[in-house]
Amino acid sequence: MLTGELVRVRVIKKELRPSFIARDRHRATTDELLRIYREGIGQTREALSEQVKELVGDRTDHKITRGMAKLIEDRAEWASESPVPPAELRERLWTRVAAAPSRSRAEAAYLAVGQELDLDADQLRRLLFADRKEEQELKSLPAIDTNWLMNRYDVALVQALLLKASELRAVLHAPQPERLRQLFTAVRFHQLMYRAKRTEDRVEIVLDGPASLIRQNSRYGMALANWFPRLLLQTCRWEMEATVLWTKRRLRKSLQLNSDMDLHSHVRDTGAYKTQVEGWFEERWEKLDTGWTLSRDGVILDLGGEGVVCPGYTLRKGRKTAYLEIVGFWRKDWLKRHSQRIRKHGPGNLVIAVSERMAGDKGDPDGLDVIAFKEILNAKKVLAAVEKVAL
Repeated sequence: MLTGELVRVRVIKKELRPSFIARDRHRATTDELLRIYREGIGQTREALSEQVKELVGDRTDHKITRGMAKLIEDRAEWASESPVPPAELRERLWTRVAAAPSRSRAEAAYLAVGQELDLDADQLRRLLFADRKEEQELKSLPAIDTNWLMNRYDVALVQALLLKASELRAVLHAPQPERLRQLFTAVRFHQLMYRAKRTEDRVEIVLDGPASLIRQNSRYGMALANWFPRLLLQTCRWEMEATVLWTKRRLRKSLQLNSDMDLHSHVRDTGAYKTQVEGWFEERWEKLDTGWTLSRDGVILDLGGEGVVCPGYTLRKGRKTAYLEIVGFWRKDWLKRHSQRIRKHGPGNLVIAVSERMAGDKGDPDGLDVIAFKEILNAKKVLAAVEKVAL
């Protein structure tokens, strides 16, 4: 993902317009950048960074090249090769020299430690800080091409802006049911706070942004940014508007995108996502041997026209049915409104579970009709709640 210093955007009154890459103009530079890294296997980050600097030169569009270089490095595999951990090498040398530091004592220490490890002094110096990031060596590079990298750059540009969003609103026109379930599955996987409603053939999804949280906003921001490529997998027409708090003054700016902008997702087109909490819960549920079947149907429940909810699980036992929603990030006021809508308009057989560790403010779930847990959801508590509400 791009860092703030690499973001290229135009500010036009109240609107933010990302400066997407000009494909024809930057194709040759992108080709050359990929060549540097493809031929750079075995070289250090520092050495490759110097080659990128030479490619950039004094060009005014240096942010594009540096941004694409970062995206390549994020995809690449790096490693530090050292027969002995560098920290241990430094400790050995320090132990020998610290009592009475001098140039001659340091040279003697290098020689002695080198003999112990069967290394000459030059090798020892090279390995001494091999654990520093810039000394890591490029081990492998995934099969990526010029078009992939330019597409990835455009998406990364949007993701960087979403890290400062207070809200994201997406409208989907006549979405396919399986694609809609896929999108809600991604919302649950990234544990985002959401509201949604359906009007005839339109579905509107509103996601709270990281700027709306007091705590965990960086972590939540990454979750929202990583959700965005899932929106690009939708095959229907869609529009999206995010409110971004721009600059240190936190000026409210609008980021508007739509399905006609030719943005391409880089993530695999699959709906099989499962959080760690869900995995742990499923393991413990199976051990109970309750007679209830647990399935991930992706059902969408209407909340009396005030929204929809897509619970993570459907539970069945004979003719009885119940649903379970495991909430991800939350704020006290958001959770209160969410549970009120479900209590007022929900089917009556929906159980809500909330992790206290995912709180986005200083609120707590006390007084709300939810199952609270810290890290592992208690399967027995879920079973008791399901037996109580099942229809």
